[in-house]
Amino acid sequence: MKRPLIFALLLATFYAALDHQRIATALNTQLRKMPALAHVSSLLLAGGVVSAQSDHAVMRQKALEHLARHNQQKGDPSQQEPRVTDVEIDQMGMGHVRVQQTVKGVPVWGGEAIVHVKNDGSLFTITDNQRDKVDAKNNPKLSAPDAIERAEKGYGDSKYLTAEPTADLWIWSDQDSDEKSYRLVYSVQMRREDGTDKTALPVYFIDAQTGEKVWEYDNLQTGSVTGSGISLYSGTVPVTTYQSGTTYYLEDVGRKIGTFNYNNTTTSIIRLTDFDNLWDLANQKAGVDAQYGAIKTYDYFLNVHGRNGVNGSGGPGSTTAIDGVTSLLSNRVHYSTNYNNAFWNGQFMTYGDGDGTTFSPLVALDVVGHELTHGVTQFTANLIYSGESGALNESMSDVFGAMVERSVRGESANTWKIGEQCYTPNTAGDAIRYMDDPHLASNGGFTSNDDPDHYNERYTGTSDNGGVHTNSGIANKAFYLVAKGGTHHLSGITVTGIGADNAARIWYSALTNYMTSSTNFLGARTATLNAATALFGGTSAQYTAVQTAWCAVGVGACSTPPPNGTERLVNGGFETSITPWVMSGTGALYLANGNYPQNGTGYAYFGNANSVTGQTYQQFAIPTNVTAANLTFYLNVTSAETSTTTQYDKLFVEIRDANGVLLTTLATYSNLNKGTGGVYTQKGAFSLLAYKGQSVRLQFRTTTDASSITTFRVDAASVLTS
Repeated sequence: MKRPLIFALLLATFYAALDHQRIATALNTQLRKMPALAHVSSLLLAGGVVSAQSDHAVMRQKALEHLARHNQQKGDPSQQEPRVTDVEIDQMGMGHVRVQQTVKGVPVWGGEAIVHVKNDGSLFTITDNQRDKVDAKNNPKLSAPDAIERAEKGYGDSKYLTAEPTADLWIWSDQDSDEKSYRLVYSVQMRREDGTDKTALPVYFIDAQTGEKVWEYDNLQTGSVTGSGISLYSGTVPVTTYQSGTTYYLEDVGRKIGTFNYNNTTTSIIRLTDFDNLWDLANQKAGVDAQYGAIKTYDYFLNVHGRNGVNGSGGPGSTTAIDGVTSLLSNRVHYSTNYNNAFWNGQFMTYGDGDGTTFSPLVALDVVGHELTHGVTQFTANLIYSGESGALNESMSDVFGAMVERSVRGESANTWKIGEQCYTPNTAGDAIRYMDDPHLASNGGFTSNDDPDHYNERYTGTSDNGGVHTNSGIANKAFYLVAKGGTHHLSGITVTGIGADNAARIWYSALTNYMTSSTNFLGARTATLNAATALFGGTSAQYTAVQTAWCAVGVGACSTPPPNGTERLVNGGFETSITPWVMSGTGALYLANGNYPQNGTGYAYFGNANSVTGQTYQQFAIPTNVTAANLTFYLNVTSAETSTTTQYDKLFVEIRDANGVLLTTLATYSNLNKGTGGVYTQKGAFSLLAYKGQSVRLQFRTTTDASSITTFRVDAASVLTS
């Protein structure tokens, strides 16, 4: 009797396995028909379904392999200690692996890379913001409590801090300086949320050897039943609430969003409640706006970009719902008295009531979307809230605040105004900022025509955290031109718009997949171009719109058709790889995706270290029957040399024969030609008619001395014959 039973069990197991195989095969077949979910198909195997963690682990391993090869080519051993911080797989199946650069276990401030891996494991590109040749003492003389004490003394108003400061060890350098000197520092984070205009999240960087403060910035980023609520700005709106007994709470446990009342204090919150689920009392209206805005922002990111909440996994939660279980993303209204601001503090949103003159309650739909987007940025690119990266942080919040409003109300002239409903309530039609025309903003005295909408107009001082709100107009204008098109008033460059939906897809992908914490304007141009390439292709109208828009606002160059003639160089723009250029020596380098391209994303560069030599050349033929043969290229030189008379580091532009013998030196450039990183000058045209009928090599060659680094960047090289 046992044998038939065992046989039956084995037969059942066989058919179960066979049936499972059929199911897996069918699922694979269906998933391959769905491009947005194609990457899921790799999770289904004959023996069963593997976890998403396995898929992420494969991407992680491939990314580390690609990054190791990339760093080896750069020749910098200080970049050989990557720590993976996040792995995301997008709707096209491409992996985006974020890596923190560390040296001897200490993270490098702003030193990050994102390795973009196709779903077949091959490399798409690398967003490389790793720091070069990092060297810093890693044995601190100060302890973390010592650093906190120094920071508190430096801040001066430490008695007003509302939380205990924390300190983390980092390697830091001033990336705005040509002289990159690295320091071991403590990043001391302080918190002051007292409802005054001095509310802030100060971050002080304290030298771990000397106790000196080397930098600071403010990280305060300003800027389930269904009830009905009478809002301040959106009329009567539906709001998802929670019922417990006969009481309703302004809490959406499905979306994990709740709105609470500071009751004009700064320290304690109470729940917003109602007994008929019609939220129509005067002190409820701001809460209705905040809850409605948060719900609509959540829905926008989920439905349009596939993102589940601020942190991508339904959070972060900071307050437990009335159900006693659900941790809610928290909106907090009626903060302090006459408080003219709203902010994201890293954990939740806070909204002041305004003073009734400059602002009414700061809970307008686009303001709520703006603040929540600060959270999205924190959990993705984490753009440092200072200087250009801080301006991009603000601009991203403006962009998606506008897109949230557009998703609810449709597109209108008000789409491109930020905070128009709560700013100066007694003045109709104005706004805090204007994405379509940043110069319309109220002049804050930072530049002659705040807010700037062109890179040449940017604010370069230290106020406003280095112009984070002021300079956001440059990136806002770029987004507007991509979405709507138009001619820039200063550059005169015309952009053909691609629509707000496509523009938002590109900007979201750039933020979440291609930007790091220290991305600047030029890096944002590269990030959005990479996103456009991945989404639409490198020759698409969308790519061209992005490229032209950044050019229009003074960031990078436009793509212009070559003049009449035949191009003799291959890959003169150094895109994707160095091939067919031949590179040798430690002083010749290449980046497929660097921070300072003249066009596209790649460029050749030379020097970048002391006492090095190197060269890169390409061989080509010049026909005998040409009447013109002209070489042009773009050059950008940055240098730590201070001399205005002596050429210490040099780049030679040479023509050599097919055997490498020097025929002529067309030009010599040096540290005396230094300028600003990423600002190129076109060189040439150099006539090559003397070499018609010959096969020659165009070679860029460098030599550097033993001190003070110079870097020569070469892009968009062309030899046209006619």
